[in-house]
Amino acid sequence: DELRFQTEAAIMNGNGVGKPLGIIASPAFYALERETAGTISGYDLGNMWAHRYAGANDYVWFVSTTIFPALMSMTVGTQPVYMPPGGLSGSPYGTIFGRPVIETEYNPSLGVKGDIVLAAPSQYALISKGGIQSASSIHVKFTTDETAFRFVYRVDGEPAWNDKVSSFYASSDYVSPFVGLLATS
Repeated sequence: DELRFQTEAAIMNGNGVGKPLGIIASPAFYALERETAGTISGYDLGNMWAHRYAGANDYVWFVSTTIFPALMSMTVGTQPVYMPPGGLSGSPYGTIFGRPVIETEYNPSLGVKGDIVLAAPSQYALISKGGIQSASSIHVKFTTDETAFRFVYRVDGEPAWNDKVSSFYASSDYVSPFVGLLATS
């Protein structure tokens, strides 16, 4: 569980030094200005959706649990933006614009860059080597009657994109398979 946690945390936030380059730290991450500081609005979600790379079809929303009060009250007209698990769609996960909402501990809290991320996992390259290696020794902690354990998992990854790209029709605007919101100032 701890190896999985550290790997997933690096995929979202890693700096690329001795660990994967994370989505949020990547130059391919396109962070948009919030409509209102300190919260997330329907406009923000629509703006993120409009700046996604349309060539991928496996988008998911990675979210911090701290944004759920804002999501639960968000509507477009009279229709809710967020559909909770088992809601009208009957799906086992919540959805925004029909795409899964995945809660993570890796997204920062509300108002911080990356509190909500729209990402296409197919656009992230991940490689591992040899699986998990484990070893134990009774000799390292002999004087305290303890056994030492070591686990090694070799993994690296980074977004398949080096940067966001100019939109086809609006060259002053960008698209990316990794879109989020800027921090509140």
